[in-house]
Amino acid sequence: MTGSEWLVILAVILAALAVLPGTLGILMLTNRIAVSEPGARYIYGKSFWVLIASAVLLAAGIWRAFAEGGLESWIFRLSVLAYLGILVFGFFMHTKLMFRPVRKPKFLSAEEAVAKFGPDEEVVGVLDPDGTPFAFIARLARRPHIVYQTAGAHPFIMTHCILAHSSMAYALEDRFREPRISITAALANNMVFYDKSSQCSVIQLHNRSLDGSMPLKTMPTIACSLGTWRRLYPQSKVWYRDIEWRDIFYLKLLARADVIDPTSPMVVYPLQHEKDTRRPLKEQVLGVEIDGAVRTYPLPVCRERRLIEDELGGTPLLIVSDAEGDYVQVFDRRVDGEALHFTLDEAGEGLRDSGSGSLWTLTGACVEGAHKGRSLRPVPHYNKIFWYVWSDFHPGTEIYGEATDHASAA
Repeated sequence: MTGSEWLVILAVILAALAVLPGTLGILMLTNRIAVSEPGARYIYGKSFWVLIASAVLLAAGIWRAFAEGGLESWIFRLSVLAYLGILVFGFFMHTKLMFRPVRKPKFLSAEEAVAKFGPDEEVVGVLDPDGTPFAFIARLARRPHIVYQTAGAHPFIMTHCILAHSSMAYALEDRFREPRISITAALANNMVFYDKSSQCSVIQLHNRSLDGSMPLKTMPTIACSLGTWRRLYPQSKVWYRDIEWRDIFYLKLLARADVIDPTSPMVVYPLQHEKDTRRPLKEQVLGVEIDGAVRTYPLPVCRERRLIEDELGGTPLLIVSDAEGDYVQVFDRRVDGEALHFTLDEAGEGLRDSGSGSLWTLTGACVEGAHKGRSLRPVPHYNKIFWYVWSDFHPGTEIYGEATDHASAA
């Protein structure tokens, strides 16, 4: 072979090494490489320089082909076409381009959002430390997976994983103050992202870097309909974005409906452990973890009981559900260090604590009585996550309502 042919062949090999490891098709086969921090550092950092080197070699090969008169060589032509094909494939399928986090969010009022999307649209609600509510259209968050909310005193990112039907918000503070995030892959059906600033990979269900050195501060999230969210938080802003061509490509070809269909057995990635058959595969549950203690609250149980009083990791909990089971929230039921006990009010639309008879809303705010003006603290948890993912990351998890009830339900 001629020198120009060797140069373009080497350029193709380097381009493949630079581009393909970060594309969706390859990641589905080699996802554990991208999940590891050395692998993520290469894919989302060092591979750029490998691609530059390949471009230099390609340019040198083309220049030499001109000089040698080798432009008619079929090896040369196929190699150039292969190089261009890799670039095109990478443009469409590379996760860094496909799942770019939204850094400049647009918001509507709750009323405007209902008028635009309808009351049945699913949202992910986030409450910042001041109790300020934000909502995110879940369907539009599936492709970027991550939305930055940088306004106000408590900036955060909202993350949403379509495979697990799981959402979590992380405070932008300390080492995670200015993250530069890329979606790397999925580990056992849960999203993993890589922060180039700290060079750490984070599994959403772990809320920390892989080695545990960077625990992230979480904020409470809620999955419910937009109509319910507007009723409970009428002053909330609602994030949305315009549909792009990538949405059609991703949602039609990759995010198949049966992935999120609760009646479908479709699972994208192999599980880490044996399938836990104690609950239906894609039943939605509340996954709560406090100081290493883990418990699962099935949504049907929450819906049936409406109020559940429990204790986990030394924290007295109150799990509240509206009549439809659309809104379900977890609270720390302590006020001034005292664990309160609650019942539904006469109309079933609010709560009363048995000690003072104060009236509380389903969102944990006291509006009447001795505790007026106080609020229960929402507990960050995974709201309506699929059972098969939660149980795979927490094998043997306790299930409330099965075996032993840890406190009597209200």
